[in-house]
Amino acid sequence: MSDESQLSDLIVSAYAHQKNGELSLAIQAWNALLNHSSADKNLKANAHLSLGNLHQLQGNDELAFESMSNAIKANPNSAEAYFCLAYLEQEKESFESAIEYFEKALALNNQDSGAFNNLGNCYDRLGKTSKALNAYTQAITINSYYIAAIYNRGNVQIKLGEDELAYQDLTKVIELDANFYQAYYNRGTLLARMGKLEQSEKDLTKAKALAQQELEQKIH
Repeated sequence: MSDESQLSDLIVSAYAHQKNGELSLAIQAWNALLNHSSADKNLKANAHLSLGNLHQLQGNDELAFESMSNAIKANPNSAEAYFCLAYLEQEKESFESAIEYFEKALALNNQDSGAFNNLGNCYDRLGKTSKALNAYTQAITINSYYIAAIYNRGNVQIKLGEDELAYQDLTKVIELDANFYQAYYNRGTLLARMGKLEQSEKDLTKAKALAQQELEQKIH
């Protein structure tokens, strides 16, 4: 069998195992590809990236971080690898490090609304509210229907005392997802602060009903 055929078989095998949820076998296949003498730089970068995702699915963040770092060594222009490193750091609440990786990912792909949203979350956790607002706005500029980013921006607007802008964002979230009980709750709390008590009560009642409904669905 030629080297090209061997590599092709390993790739097919790796993806097949991934699709079937056979993560350990998929990892073996990707490692075999990495050790193949004919695997080029791009194949190795893809293998490291896939290994990183698989290790993360297995809950092995240290190996995931190592694989993503190797993916970047093989391909320094891998926005996906930087994003994955950022996400791993964000999960560890290493927000400064996560911001650095998200910014590197965005330097390579400035149309990634998810990266901007996560960047905003990191800035928000660090209390850098204005920077969080800017990141969320960038995400919404790319995808005007990005519910999570609109919701997050609304909450940041509340922190900044921009009540009308916060109201607009939270209302938009509810228009896009009428079952988003957290948006009703936060808008209700905001309306109370704005002195609109009757509207506030309606939102808070709706939030409670939706939250109860979601809980019952999870139980059943």
